[in-house]
Amino acid sequence: MSKMKEQLEVDILRFFENIENQTQNDRLKTLRNLFDKYLHLNTTDYTMNDSDLFKIVSSAKQKMSNEKVPVYLGDKKKLVNQHDLPNLFVIEATVAHLSKKACLKKLAKFDKREDKL
Repeated sequence: MSKMKEQLEVDILRFFENIENQTQNDRLKTLRNLFDKYLHLNTTDYTMNDSDLFKIVSSAKQKMSNEKVPVYLGDKKKLVNQHDLPNLFVIEATVAHLSKKACLKKLAKFDKREDKL
């Protein structure tokens, strides 16, 4: 479970512990504050550092070394130029990394195909 989900669970439990002695208006304010906190945390920018860069580059290298070549993309199985392969894997690794950090709603992948047939 991610740190944010764990913290949310703790905050929800605290909310229920604390509202017992609050008035209806105060309960609503407390709940709004809790929502505001997590809305803010989910919409703030994610700043990457050298560790993120290392993870992305390492993942891209690993994916590239395990991939069958040549690579074809999409329904029409368009051949990816050999010079573009490193870019393809860096893009995929970046998207996967951002997805892991909850910066994306879905994991985006290229539609790679095995052969031209």
